[in-house]
Amino acid sequence: MKYKNEIEFISVIMRAAFDKYGGESLNTVQKSNFDLVTDIDIKIEKYITDAIHKAFPTDRIHGEEFSYNESIEGRTWTVDPIDGTCNMANGSKLFGVQCALISNGEIVVGAVYLPHFGETIYAGKGDGCYFNGKKITVDADVEFNNAIVSFGDYPHANKYNAAEIQHTAIKKLYSRIAKIRMFGAACMDFSFVAQRRTHGTVVITKNLWDIAPGIAICREAGAVVTNLKGMPYRLGDNGVVVAASARLNKLICDCIAGEYVIEADGKAKAFDACIFDFDGVIADTEKFHFAAWKHAFSAMGATFTDKDYLPLKSTGKKNIIAAVERKRGEKFTDEQKAKIAELKDAKFASLAAGVNDDDMIVGAREFASRINGACIKTAVASSAKTAGNMIARLDMKNIFDTVIDGNAPFPKKPSPDIYIAAMKRLGVSPKKCVVFEDSAAGIESALSAGASVIVIGGMKDSRALMCVDDFTHLLVK
Repeated sequence: MKYKNEIEFISVIMRAAFDKYGGESLNTVQKSNFDLVTDIDIKIEKYITDAIHKAFPTDRIHGEEFSYNESIEGRTWTVDPIDGTCNMANGSKLFGVQCALISNGEIVVGAVYLPHFGETIYAGKGDGCYFNGKKITVDADVEFNNAIVSFGDYPHANKYNAAEIQHTAIKKLYSRIAKIRMFGAACMDFSFVAQRRTHGTVVITKNLWDIAPGIAICREAGAVVTNLKGMPYRLGDNGVVVAASARLNKLICDCIAGEYVIEADGKAKAFDACIFDFDGVIADTEKFHFAAWKHAFSAMGATFTDKDYLPLKSTGKKNIIAAVERKRGEKFTDEQKAKIAELKDAKFASLAAGVNDDDMIVGAREFASRINGACIKTAVASSAKTAGNMIARLDMKNIFDTVIDGNAPFPKKPSPDIYIAAMKRLGVSPKKCVVFEDSAAGIESALSAGASVIVIGGMKDSRALMCVDDFTHLLVK
């Protein structure tokens, strides 16, 4: 086992911590409006934290009670001293101690100790899942009519109304499977799937101390692990869906999935996915592109105006340079073309390096976040090579399920290839997809891919569902 030392260490430490403090007086304190903490939580986390610091002095710790603000970098342990504190405080035995190790953004070790069951479940990346020392796997052959799926607690601190998402999912799911359960502790939800006591679980939270251990043990037990939209789970996603089979995972995610509904031509149209261009749709970086092109052409003695640029947006360097050649009635040499491209890229990089929230299209972040939080699939499909980096700089990576930018080997818009690729990644039909665009080339690209279009930025196109200046109108619902 690659992580044998870590697994043996944390399994012993979790048990030792509970043996030492688990029988003490609870001394319950109200941690927040709807959450409790006890002296047992605090003492166990300190015991485990001290032990980790001693055994692995360079590792970081991301714990529920003391170090929840710590970033996840390098090797980081998650520590949940009592998962299911409210259960424990009210006399239920459905609680446990759980820890995980995250290495370079990947969950590589998970361990759960269920004291009142006398059970330890642990897993290391690539080495399988073990229950009290015996290797276990999920029940991948379970039929829907025999499947049991549990749902985690309704998180109160969730601005996208996780309870409503769960209610909707349960309403759709209950008639398709045998039973639905709620145990009130993520350690039970995940470990029960790994042990074949249940067959799937949905836990809506970003708290890694709650879900990282379970993700590790369920993955190694053979479960399918995704985010709420059926895409591969990433650290920072709003929640996780675990199922014993791909079929069951898809059924659960289909029951969770939201729709983006828009009134157009007097009819309500519903979409499963929203795909965004970046420049001029998410952020007003077109001003950077225009300034960079103007700078580059000026160096060659050529003029370049707003009106010149408008129909050329997103069409690529060759088309833009060719358009300027036609306007001036004279060809650039190959050396001049290379110089123009070099000057444009350098100037754009300089301007884009300072991109921030002030450069965003009004309402773009809120709209994309709302769509993502409603479990509607999202993507960015941009011909700009810098789009991926700027999304990261704007701290929006986890809002989008996938990002395709100009570094991918697709022809420039108006070719539909980049939008077709985004739809395939999301697993959605073009008819159930709406694209947000701001350029003539982008609109043509999206329509050719079979999607519907909403135009952002004031441009008019009769083929679009609607044309708006920004996302303000789309947020009024």
